[in-house]
Amino acid sequence: MIDLVIVGKVYLDGRIEEAAIGIDEGKIVSVTKPAHAPSAEKKLILESDELALPGMVDMHVHLRDLNQSYKEDWYTGTLSALRGGVTLVGDMPNNDPPITSLSRLRHKLEIAESKALVDFALYCGIPENPIEIPEIKRIACGFKAYPEDYERLWRIFDLLKGSLLVVHAEDPEVIEERRRSLGRSPRLEDHAEIRPREAELRAVERLLNAARGKSLRMHFTHLSLGGSISRTVSARLDGEDITCDVTLHHALLSSDLLRRLGGIAKVNPPLRSMEDVRVVFNAIKSGCVDAIVSDHAPHLLEEKLREDYDSVPPGFPGLEIYLPIILTLILERRLPLQAIDLYSKNPARILGVGKGVISPGVDADITIARLGVEKRINASSFSSKAKYTPFEGWVAKASITKVFLRGVLALEEGDIMVSRGFGRNAYRPRD
Repeated sequence: MIDLVIVGKVYLDGRIEEAAIGIDEGKIVSVTKPAHAPSAEKKLILESDELALPGMVDMHVHLRDLNQSYKEDWYTGTLSALRGGVTLVGDMPNNDPPITSLSRLRHKLEIAESKALVDFALYCGIPENPIEIPEIKRIACGFKAYPEDYERLWRIFDLLKGSLLVVHAEDPEVIEERRRSLGRSPRLEDHAEIRPREAELRAVERLLNAARGKSLRMHFTHLSLGGSISRTVSARLDGEDITCDVTLHHALLSSDLLRRLGGIAKVNPPLRSMEDVRVVFNAIKSGCVDAIVSDHAPHLLEEKLREDYDSVPPGFPGLEIYLPIILTLILERRLPLQAIDLYSKNPARILGVGKGVISPGVDADITIARLGVEKRINASSFSSKAKYTPFEGWVAKASITKVFLRGVLALEEGDIMVSRGFGRNAYRPRD
C-alpha cells in the first residue's frame, strides 16, 4: 500500500487525461488509468473543474534576504512561490552582498535551508577567486553573468566547462554610450532608449562567439527581442548547447506602460514596442523558446514610486501570478496547452533536477489548479513584500487550490501546511 493516490484530470505529456497518480515516500511511483490505481492510505479525488499539474519550476527569481530582507526574504518569497503553484525556484546571486565566493554561497544556503517553504537551486555569480569554482559547482546549479561581469567572464570560460551559465544579455558599452548621448538627466520614459534593442542583440552575438567550442551550457535569460531568440535557435541548430527563456511581461506588456505606471513598469531589459511584444509572444506560442521565467524581482512600493530615474530599482514580483496567467492564456486559446512545459518540464531539465513532470521516479510535486473561476489580480494581497505589479487588474481564470511538495500537502486553499525550512536544495552535482 502506497501513501497517496490523486485521481482526476491530469496534465500528461502535452495532453489532459483522466488518470491516477500514485505517490509513495515523496516520489511518483505510478501514473495509471483510474481503474488501475494502486491501494493507498489516502485518496484525493479532484473536483470536475480541477486539474493536476506538475509543480512549476521558476528558474529565475530574486528572493533577496541578507541585507535586502526588507524587500523580500526566503520565507515570504517561497510563500509567494507556493501560492503560485511553484515548487522549485532558481535564485539569482545579485544579493547584497553579491554571491561571488564560496563562503557567501554557503551562508546563503544556510539561510535558504532555514526559511524556504519550497525546494530551490542557487546560482553563483562570477567568482572573485576562480580557484573556488570546483567547490562552488558542488552547491550551485550554475553561474550567472551580468553585463558588468563580461570582461571577467571572458577570462574564465575554460574553468566553467560543463557548467550551466545563465547570461543577462545587454552590452554595457552600448548602454553607457546611449546614456551619454542623451545630453541630460534621464527620465523614466527614456529607459528603453538608454537600454536599446542594439544592446541585447550585440551582447547575444558577442557571447555566442566567445562561447563557441567551449563546452558550456549557455542559457540566455529574459530575452526581449525576436532577433535574439532567433540567434539562439540558430546556434542550437549549429550544434551549440544553447537555451533561452522569456518572461510574460516581455510577451504581454509594452513600453507604453512606463508613461502610465512610471517606475512600477521599470525592468531590465526594458519593456519593448508592441511589435516586439507580439514577436516574443509568438515565440512562446510556436515553441521557439525553452522556458518561461518570472524574473520575480521584489522591491518596496515606495522605492518604485520614486520619480528620479536612477533611484527607481528595476523589476517587479511575479511568482504568485505566472501560472494563473499562463493557464488563462491557454483557456483563452491564445497559447497551446504545451506552454505548461515551459514553466515546468523544460526549466527542470535545464537545471538538471528531477521535477517538473508527472512521471514515475521524479519528486511528487503536484499543483492542483481550479479552472474557469475569474479573479482580478490585486497586488495588495500578495504574499510577497512587494505589493505592486504591472498586471494589476488583469483577470485570471485559474487559481491554485492545493500544492504537494515531495508528496506532502504543502498548500491547501491558500493555507500553508508546512513549516519554514521544509524546502531544500534540489540540485545535485553531476558526477
